[in-house]
Amino acid sequence: MLLYKFVPTVEIAGQVAKGVYRFYELTKYRKLEENTGRSDPSEGTLSFPNEEIQRYPDALPIGSFNGVEFSCVRVSLDDDYLSQYFVFCASIESSESAIGGCNYMVELDTDIFDVFEMLLPTPTLPGTNPDGTKFFSHAPVEYYDINNHPARMEGEAWKEAFIKHNKFRYQNEYRAAMFISDEYFIKAGTRFLTYRTHGRDETGDLTCPPRLPHS
Repeated sequence: MLLYKFVPTVEIAGQVAKGVYRFYELTKYRKLEENTGRSDPSEGTLSFPNEEIQRYPDALPIGSFNGVEFSCVRVSLDDDYLSQYFVFCASIESSESAIGGCNYMVELDTDIFDVFEMLLPTPTLPGTNPDGTKFFSHAPVEYYDINNHPARMEGEAWKEAFIKHNKFRYQNEYRAAMFISDEYFIKAGTRFLTYRTHGRDETGDLTCPPRLPHS
C-alpha cells in the first residue's frame, strides 16, 4: 500500500525518501496547539464530544465493575504510560487537506514496515504478554464516533495507539508505532539503536540511512 508523508522542508523530505524515519513520542500530539499538524488533545483516549453525548445519550458504550453498569464518556491513558509510545504518521491519501503546514510530500510503501516488524519482534516469551502489546506495529488509524465504537482490544493492546475520533477522519492516517518501556531505556542508556534499510534516492542510486539514536 502506498502512503504519503507530508513534511515542512525539502531536507526532511530527502531524509524520509532515503528511509530515515523519526518516531515522535505520542504525548507530543496532546501538547501541540490546536489545528497544528496532527494535534489532538484527546490522543490516547476514547472520548466523545458533548454535542454527541447530548444528541445520542443512549449510544454511549456501557462498562461494568463488580456487577454495576455505567456509561463511558471518556477512557484515557495517562501521560506516563502514553509516553512509552513513539509513532511515525503518514496518510493513505495524497490530498493536501490531510495535514496542514507542510509543503512537501514523500511516497513510501507499507512493505518497509513489514520489514521493521520482522526486525523488531516483541521481546516477550509466549504466554507472558496477555495484554498483547507489541514492540513494533503498524496499521491504518481506526476512526470512531458515538454511533460507531472502536473494536474491542482484549489481547490486542497495541491497537490503543491507533484510534482517533471521527473528526480527524479527513487525515486518512496510517501509523507505525514503537512501544518502548522505561525499563528498555534504562537498559539501553545512551547507546545508538541502529537499523539500516536500502532504498533508492532521486537519482536511482541505492542508499543506506545513517544510524539513528534511540531517543
